[in-house]
Amino acid sequence: MAENFAVKIRDNAHIYIHNTLENAAWYLKEKIEARIRANDRDGIGLEIMACLIMIAFSFEAKINFLGFKAFGDQWGEGRPYLHKVKRVSRKLGVQIDCDARPYLTVRDLKRFRDTVAHGKPAEIRGEKDVTITREELERRNILKADWEKSLNEEFLRRAYDDTEELWKDLFDASGLKIIDTITGGESTIEIIESVDVPAGGAA
Repeated sequence: MAENFAVKIRDNAHIYIHNTLENAAWYLKEKIEARIRANDRDGIGLEIMACLIMIAFSFEAKINFLGFKAFGDQWGEGRPYLHKVKRVSRKLGVQIDCDARPYLTVRDLKRFRDTVAHGKPAEIRGEKDVTITREELERRNILKADWEKSLNEEFLRRAYDDTEELWKDLFDASGLKIIDTITGGESTIEIIESVDVPAGGAA
């Protein structure tokens, strides 16, 4: 006879993915900064790309967290990224200037994130006569896409700092505490009774 149990399981948990994404963004940024200090730049553009994507994902997850806390079931995380930022800002009474940082950086980061996420091919054709310097001529690389201009230390730092600044402004206005943002919970199992089941049988 196999011994089974009739049990009552009670779960009470809250899992906030923005914590994991934020940790990943911070970790990647720290690794990149260390490599810059060591003048170790081989493949660093790829690491910057990964870090920027994590920053974008982290910030959207934070906005979804605040939106869920502020609007409950009426939130709707599937709405457009920038619309959600503005909606949460309005709800929390935080004024944002759409023509200045940090919002402009969030917009630029969102454009970068969408370009990489959707992975559309680009074909470049054309002909033009221009006058350029020798330095510009040596720098010219037709095989680079526009989004690759974002793969630099300056934009990485700006994206990280500005999303953190806007998150802090919104979080401070939300009235929440740090403890409210942390993943946690519990699960309990109460044994009701032991149920004997014949070997090979079904409960």
